[in-house]
Amino acid sequence: MDMKAVVARLTLLAACCGLLVSATDVMTHGRIVDNRNRFAARQLQAVVGVRHYQISKVANDLYLLTNREGNPAGFIFDVSTEQGYNGHIGLWVAADLSGKILGVRVKDQHETPGLGDKIELDVSPWILSFNGTSLALGDTAWHVKKDGGDFDQFTGATITPRAVVRAVHDGLARFEAHKGEWMTEAKHEL
Repeated sequence: MDMKAVVARLTLLAACCGLLVSATDVMTHGRIVDNRNRFAARQLQAVVGVRHYQISKVANDLYLLTNREGNPAGFIFDVSTEQGYNGHIGLWVAADLSGKILGVRVKDQHETPGLGDKIELDVSPWILSFNGTSLALGDTAWHVKKDGGDFDQFTGATITPRAVVRAVHDGLARFEAHKGEWMTEAKHEL
């Protein structure tokens, strides 16, 4: 077999493989997008727990909560920090319109398993300590107990809870500063 025939066969094989990969991508794209949307919806619903809110997207990483009567009740928004022990920690925070936290859940994190991953609800109930809190606690309370605040830290892992407490506090401050703008944006979505 001469070299031209080998190159032609390899080219044909590569073209067929490329077509198969492209066809698979086209056939599965819709299912992948649907699965991502369903996962995101479950993750957002987990932030507010069993409470009955309708969740509507307002903007990237900003969702409006409406009660059963269809009235605005609060927002779910993302908060993140790069101050975790292993860097980035992403969180969802749900707050009612008075600024009281309805729930906080981890969106993504890379903390050390068995130590810093205690911020995950399926590992520890620690994240539930934010429920019902607000900026009314005062700035000094928004620290871990080791730093004179109200929030527990983990034995052997203070950096992670310290970063999460600071991120949630800063997220609530951002919520209070932008709540009016967010309501205006949300009214356009209703």
